[in-house]
Amino acid sequence: MRRPPAEAPSQVRQPAVGQSWRYSKQDLFTHALLIDQVDKVASVGATIAIESSSEAITEGKEKSHWGVLALRKYFPHHGTPIGALPGEIQNPWGKIWVDPHWGQVQVYETAIPLWPEQLRPGWQTRFSTQYKTPLNQDARPWDQTMKAHSWERISVPAGQFNALRFTNSVNFVSGDAARTDSKRQETLWFAPEVGRWVARESKGSYYAANSAIDTPYDENAYRWELLEWS
Repeated sequence: MRRPPAEAPSQVRQPAVGQSWRYSKQDLFTHALLIDQVDKVASVGATIAIESSSEAITEGKEKSHWGVLALRKYFPHHGTPIGALPGEIQNPWGKIWVDPHWGQVQVYETAIPLWPEQLRPGWQTRFSTQYKTPLNQDARPWDQTMKAHSWERISVPAGQFNALRFTNSVNFVSGDAARTDSKRQETLWFAPEVGRWVARESKGSYYAANSAIDTPYDENAYRWELLEWS
């Protein structure tokens, strides 16, 4: 349940070594809970390095989410890694340079904002850069529009937060030559006191090259919710 807060916070928590955020990761198509993802600040300097790892959901945590056992039984998910995940690098704080969020590591030619630079509803910007991946060193276009919508009071397992809801719309050229007209969309709830988003939903779509089918295919779609932070 979300409602507009009485006041909108404006000070963003600054990074420090040891800060961490634990999220639950859910498949938006099946609603199955997949893993817990832990992000932790490893170093702060000219750049900020955040290490990530995934952990299996414990039995106690599963019980706190009704229906998850049945969903896992009838909609099993295979291939979810447990252990170290690729980390991210911000340069500076609030702008991401090395980004593992989309299922593969992407390195941007110019670091892009992780949240609105002005924490107010109606703020909007568009930025264009290029990205590379470890498997494809060809620079490919990345065009993203970020728009802030409203301050909301959002409830997640970690508690209630005043968060700025904003959206990202991305048009990009995929490294997979079989994909055309690739797009990604996401909605995030950014809580300044946490220094990171407390909920995030991401999805994408593309068309198959040389295909007679005129409807797009879906990429994986996920939702993350903050479980705890320190």
